[in-house]
Amino acid sequence: MNETHPNPPVPAPENEPVYVPRADVRESAEGFTVVADMPGADEKSVEATVQNRVLTIEGWTKAEKPQGHEELGREFGAGRFRRDFTLPDAVDPDRIQARVKNGVLTVSIPKKDEVKARKIQVTG
Repeated sequence: MNETHPNPPVPAPENEPVYVPRADVRESAEGFTVVADMPGADEKSVEATVQNRVLTIEGWTKAEKPQGHEELGREFGAGRFRRDFTLPDAVDPDRIQARVKNGVLTVSIPKKDEVKARKIQVTG
């Protein structure tokens, strides 16, 4: 699975940066898994789409400033997140599933049945 870095289709306002979330990509015999950090995002603020073998993950978060506190520094980005991945031909795009929990997006990308390895019975 290859990562692509095209420009976002809708430019973000100048005062709103677009962050590239950190992501891990794993492969198993069954498929691929993408795990991306999107701090502050939830199921209402995250979108995952696939088109022409490109998986796009996007999310939006707002900076929350607790009352009575002064912000001294910030390491987590707030605003728009976006990242694209080019999927191999071996995946089944109709069975892709995504879930977000505690600001972590997990996308499960199953392989097509015909490309999965299978054990062949050897007889004598």
